[in-house]
Amino acid sequence: MNHLDLLRLSFVSKNLKKLIMSSQKKTSKSIRSIEYQYDRADGTCVVYLIDESKPLEKYHRRSARTEDDVIMKILKLDEDKNDNNVQFNVLGKMIDFRFSDDYKYPIASYHEWDKELVFESIHNLFLDVFGNATEYNWEEPDWEKSEEFFVSFIPKLKNVSFCIGMYLDGHFSDVRNFENFFSSCPVAKTILLNVNKKMKPLSPESKFFDAESVFIDTHRINSPDFVRHFRGRQIILGGNRYRKSKLIDIVNRWKSGEAFQNLEYAEISGCCEIRFQHLVLNEIGAKFIDANRQPPTHTVRSLVDWYDRNYTTYPLISHRYIVRETDNRVASVFMMGGAFFIGVWDKTEEEFLKMVE
Repeated sequence: MNHLDLLRLSFVSKNLKKLIMSSQKKTSKSIRSIEYQYDRADGTCVVYLIDESKPLEKYHRRSARTEDDVIMKILKLDEDKNDNNVQFNVLGKMIDFRFSDDYKYPIASYHEWDKELVFESIHNLFLDVFGNATEYNWEEPDWEKSEEFFVSFIPKLKNVSFCIGMYLDGHFSDVRNFENFFSSCPVAKTILLNVNKKMKPLSPESKFFDAESVFIDTHRINSPDFVRHFRGRQIILGGNRYRKSKLIDIVNRWKSGEAFQNLEYAEISGCCEIRFQHLVLNEIGAKFIDANRQPPTHTVRSLVDWYDRNYTTYPLISHRYIVRETDNRVASVFMMGGAFFIGVWDKTEEEFLKMVE
């Protein structure tokens, strides 16, 4: 049986569901991930199961997902014109489903008032059938096409990594609305933010700063500082101008151990004119590797691109590095075209220098 067969059988009886759950450890090993792709424009969610047996290269791009990978669709009931719905009890919640010979997967429907509960019940069913060890991801691939800046729907689902894309505009340009949105959401794995309007500074305790990675586009406006209090692993900040003094403050706070303890990689553009780069490197106390020696290359898997697991951050090959005072840990630093790069090594200075050829 394939994974969709197991899911459909779980609706038949409690005993069959228990039998399926007893084999979930073996089942989860054959699943690369389960992906929720939600469209905020019409509230439709397509759920894909990516099988471990299929070539990884096939799934480097979202367009590679096909109908064969779909295990369920979830949509608004008022958009479902078919009268052939049947109700199933999914972990205590009665949910409308439609099955047809025209497609192999079930279609679940929800009312707006019970939308979150329907998603939670269906996700808990997946946890029962496919196990907690399976990787679950939630994203909105077409969020940038939402010209009316729809408010995101982020359900509270267990064991799910959330990729949240949004505009800082309209409703969210009020810092209270922005803060309330993230305080009510699970902590995001990745946040993609296009800044279109000015906003008051965020609280240092904001859950926004707990995301594992952030990609922030501030080209249209000088925005609040979304970096200084960041507690995650990867930062990519694109903009027309980021003050040199702020950049130096970030680096010095990392060096002192005061902040950015989890940082792996940062890329900040528009932070310094080329003619001032040597001054910046001097002010952050960058150390130098002899020009005749070959420094190691720093890369980590990029958390911004979810589809290509082989996609890495920009390869940093730099003769300059800094050292953190609290644990002697090293970070390569590099400046190019007004952009500043930092790649943190899991190495002490002594260990790092042994890697230099």
